[in-house]
Amino acid sequence: MALSVIIRHSLLGLCFLVLIALFIIKTPKAKDNWAVFYALLWTTFSLAILNYIAVENKLWYFTDTNPLIINMPLDLFFIWIVFWGVLPIYFFKGKYTFLLALLIFWLDLLLMPELEKIGILKLSKYWIIGDLVLVLLVWLPSYLWAKFYYNNTHLKYRSFFQVIIMTLLIFIVIPFVAITYTNISFHLKPFNPYLFQIIFIIALPALTAVMDLTYKGKGTPFPFDKTSRLVKHGVYAYCKNPIQWSFTLLFIPLSIYYESYLMLSGIIISIAYSIGISNPQEYNDMNVRFGMEWINYKKTVPSWRFSWTPKAMPKGTIYFRKHCNQCEQIKSWFSNKTTQQLYIKFSSEYNNSTLLQVTYVDYLGIEYKSIKAIAHALEHINLMYASLGWFMRFPLINHILQYIIDSMDFEKSNDNCIFEKRNKN
Repeated sequence: MALSVIIRHSLLGLCFLVLIALFIIKTPKAKDNWAVFYALLWTTFSLAILNYIAVENKLWYFTDTNPLIINMPLDLFFIWIVFWGVLPIYFFKGKYTFLLALLIFWLDLLLMPELEKIGILKLSKYWIIGDLVLVLLVWLPSYLWAKFYYNNTHLKYRSFFQVIIMTLLIFIVIPFVAITYTNISFHLKPFNPYLFQIIFIIALPALTAVMDLTYKGKGTPFPFDKTSRLVKHGVYAYCKNPIQWSFTLLFIPLSIYYESYLMLSGIIISIAYSIGISNPQEYNDMNVRFGMEWINYKKTVPSWRFSWTPKAMPKGTIYFRKHCNQCEQIKSWFSNKTTQQLYIKFSSEYNNSTLLQVTYVDYLGIEYKSIKAIAHALEHINLMYASLGWFMRFPLINHILQYIIDSMDFEKSNDNCIFEKRNKN
């Protein structure tokens, strides 16, 4: 038996023994399990994608005569994700991040040439660049995600990692598997601006929902990183399952982009999963955690369609300054609209501090200024204006709009109260 086969089998057996010892014999805490799960999730997806790119760009390749479609043998892939995705977070609990990154890169510098000598893989002269990219984009994010969860910190980054994983899953992993197993070569097609706009429109409710779950619910979309508050405002005032809605409909533009009707089967699978597995578990959990508040919300808000007007919308208050033409014009515009649970007031009724720009205060007492204030107030009118509001408070769009307002130099006029220089809210 070749030395490379003996080493691969030995490492594989060692991995199974370690996993049995760590997770079956010892029975770790649930917190440890979920931290490892996050690290594994990121490592599995990102490693498969980036290793595929590295092999396609001839940074290295594996000598196995029957490699998987990810350009890597299954046993080596399994060994890699155990050593990168399980062991570091299990033993170090998120500590020594920088030192571990250096250690892993140093070990790779030593081991990769040895693996080439025994015939497991072949390296190009630029392989170190690829390995550094893997450490930075595979190991480091996986360890940080697990670390943030384990320490219950950096909530917005935990949500960000979830968004990236779901993006990789629906835009790359699922299409790659579906297309490759139909004996069609997988490749990214040219950028289509019209299709991109459709994808963005469909994804916008889900992205807005993630932001609201993070900042208002103090949690994430994943059920094992739960919110501590029931989110009923924003997109959740129009649809109970906006993330599932977006995820399901995204298969339509994806099937067009990849020219694969097989992708449409994702709609059926997504709906079946939501109705048969996700919703029953989530609804029972929400009922236990939020009681009558959840029951009343569940009865009011549609599950799989968007209502035209907001349902069960918590109150919000928007404040404008008196004797300001700009403020009074916008206040008049809102007053002439049919709104739900939106209180429109002058700054004289604002108690916290001197009001310099339009301010929206939500039902939790969180304040939003300028562009964000208008965006949140629009959600109290109807679906059309709410969609505009979601677009306006999308992170990149919001910064661009705020920069435009900031550059207009309203300070030179007496109408500077609404869009004065950017507030950090």
